[in-house]
Amino acid sequence: MIGLLIASGFRLSFGTQSFAIGGVNYTLVEDYSAIYWNPARLADQRNSFGMDLLTIAPIAKYQMNTNLLGYDGGYPRLKDNTAYSESPPFYIPSFGLVRYGETFTWGFAAFAPFGMGTRWDLYDPPINYYNAYDSTWEKPSYPKYDWESDFKSLALWLGFGKEFGPFRIGLSGGPVLMSILIRKVNLLDPATINPDAASAPIEYRLWPIDTKLKAYGLSLGGSLGITSHIGEMFTFALTGRYYTPANMYGNIKLQLFTPRNDYIVENAPDLAMLFSGYIFQGQGEGSTKVPLPPDIGLGVAFRPVKMFTLSFGLNYVFWSVLDEISMEFDDLTLLYNQIKSDTFHFNWSNVIEVGVGAKLNVTDWLSLRAGFAYDQSPIPDSTFNPLIPDVGNRIGVSGGLSWSVGDFWTYHLSYTYTQTPEREISNEGYSYDATYMPGTYRFQGHLISLGLTYRW
Repeated sequence: MIGLLIASGFRLSFGTQSFAIGGVNYTLVEDYSAIYWNPARLADQRNSFGMDLLTIAPIAKYQMNTNLLGYDGGYPRLKDNTAYSESPPFYIPSFGLVRYGETFTWGFAAFAPFGMGTRWDLYDPPINYYNAYDSTWEKPSYPKYDWESDFKSLALWLGFGKEFGPFRIGLSGGPVLMSILIRKVNLLDPATINPDAASAPIEYRLWPIDTKLKAYGLSLGGSLGITSHIGEMFTFALTGRYYTPANMYGNIKLQLFTPRNDYIVENAPDLAMLFSGYIFQGQGEGSTKVPLPPDIGLGVAFRPVKMFTLSFGLNYVFWSVLDEISMEFDDLTLLYNQIKSDTFHFNWSNVIEVGVGAKLNVTDWLSLRAGFAYDQSPIPDSTFNPLIPDVGNRIGVSGGLSWSVGDFWTYHLSYTYTQTPEREISNEGYSYDATYMPGTYRFQGHLISLGLTYRW
């Protein structure tokens, strides 16, 4: 999910030095983050310990165009139908260790390879949804944050790198722990329960279901890297990452907020239960498998002089593995109907990520970095909604520095500004039960990363 994503979809990147040169860092990685980027680069390192803290301040905007009551329909509740994500800054730490050995160099890293998070106040029951004669009756309060996502991950990987003349070969991998929270509004046509409800006033034609899913799971991931040094001027790298599908287990809670209209209750007894303002609830356990995207990376570094290096990285991500996810439920009922399964449609596409960066060693104790990144969005219009803040093709500009103090300590700083152009999702042919939300989306983000390295 992460607007808090550095890469397309809900993939994350880490490493302060890598951020400063536009990410996609396969050739210039010089610390424990090589375990993720390119484990072959471990072979060129000595003993070190490192830590990084990434801060993401997202700004996401959604101008709704659904024409549905409760959102932006006949009774708009937001100025210009525009909502802003209400997510606070995100703090994502990582750390790792590298140890040199005569046979090979090994390392350990704890980091977040995937993540997203966003929170919106998009829906309120329409005006007159609750119409009671009894002035002492307190109308239900619909959840303020009704569209919400929070996807966290933690990878604990070991890596090994070995030198073979001009070549370096490395392998890394380990478990990836994950947790997912998804909350959204599903709309129910009451005529599917009782056909007589089709004649009710327009504000009662669609009823909101607050749907909240929490799940936890485990995947296994790994990275393979090959690096070749050609003289002192050129470095080439080829890498690949793969993850097993994550086995997810969790629970789902449903709350159906029915309207209240005392006139209908008095004059249409068959509809009395459905127009009493009662909240029907359902809860059950569920399980599913979530495929995670493999990717292939290519990197080239050019060092024309000792103090300056130019790098280029290209990554191809196989997001097409995320086509649809079917979730099976146990003992989940709502309005006396059992819900056995549900299918989430994604239909994502494979994408390309590109990063270009430069490093300048100004002195023995000061290095400057700059970079540019371009990421494609894998999400088609047909499944786009506010839950995943990957608005569209993203451009990022970055810079940073490394400052060495004494013989052991080096401090790192990087800043990245990223944004996407406005993305408009048409409402032509839109229906309340569609998997997308039409309107105009925009995203920008400020990313600051701090790091330190201790070498001995």
